[in-house]
Amino acid sequence: MIAQNVKDFKVKMLGPANLNFRKVPKRVVISDFQVNFQTALQLEDKKKGGKMWRGGLKGDAKASLTLVLDGLNIEELQQLTDKLFEQYKAELVAKGFEIASIEELWNHNAYQKNREKRWDLRSGQGGEKGDEFGTIVMRPTGQKFIVAKKNMDNKKTGPLKLANYEEQVELKVSNQKKEFIFNKVVLNVMAFDNALSETTRALNRHAGYAQVKAETDFKIGASSFNKFNIGQMIVKGGVEVVGILEKQKFDASQGADVDKRGTDAGVFRIWRVEDKEDINVSVVKCDPEKYNKGAEMAITAFLGATIEKLANKSN
Repeated sequence: MIAQNVKDFKVKMLGPANLNFRKVPKRVVISDFQVNFQTALQLEDKKKGGKMWRGGLKGDAKASLTLVLDGLNIEELQQLTDKLFEQYKAELVAKGFEIASIEELWNHNAYQKNREKRWDLRSGQGGEKGDEFGTIVMRPTGQKFIVAKKNMDNKKTGPLKLANYEEQVELKVSNQKKEFIFNKVVLNVMAFDNALSETTRALNRHAGYAQVKAETDFKIGASSFNKFNIGQMIVKGGVEVVGILEKQKFDASQGADVDKRGTDAGVFRIWRVEDKEDINVSVVKCDPEKYNKGAEMAITAFLGATIEKLANKSN
């Protein structure tokens, strides 16, 4: 048996080196609190075939890997998200911060332009489909948050463009004088990790070889953050918890079919190759009790460290 424990980590705040919150009232408006649970991972690599430099023909090579986490319960994830949010608010209050109403932010002029088309004010809905394959987005049910709509101004908006738009509005809010600290929490609970570097993949493709690799790796991902005004708190490498998922490695690889000589057909030569693909689909079992406990431990540790840093820069 391996005991569940959170590995050591250090919170870093991105932004100006002298950034502090001493001149801002100790009132926090939580614009969003989202927990993104990764329940599956899909990786694909492809090497296009064609004519070879010294003669001959090479077929397409493709490798794909799909991992699915089995054992989670949506209702339990919602309960966990609600619990984490209540703990987060309580810890802010314990450090001397007031939780201001979301209406103060909702009525800010930065959200006024075409608000009905661009923004929603809503609470958690029991799990939503995330932008990434296999990701479930959870928000607490007991409070409303400002969420950007997927379709703004009746034009299809991609995830990257939508995220950039959100950041621009949030920056505008943070830079204006106000009576609260803007706060946004995004937590990514990861179960799988891409185990092959882009450099190795590029070398493989150069050799006519397609390959993907992945491994189980339970952690709060490095892309998670807790933002206070323009100060974004992160952990390089994420917050890892041991003893939650059994360590497993997966891969799919495929070499290209090659015909260097061809077949003599009299007045011309014929080359024949096949397109080849290696497909690996695997189901990873998890203990939901361990998983929920690990997520709670890691998120509580991360948020606690960010609140401590906020308090230090507010006094």
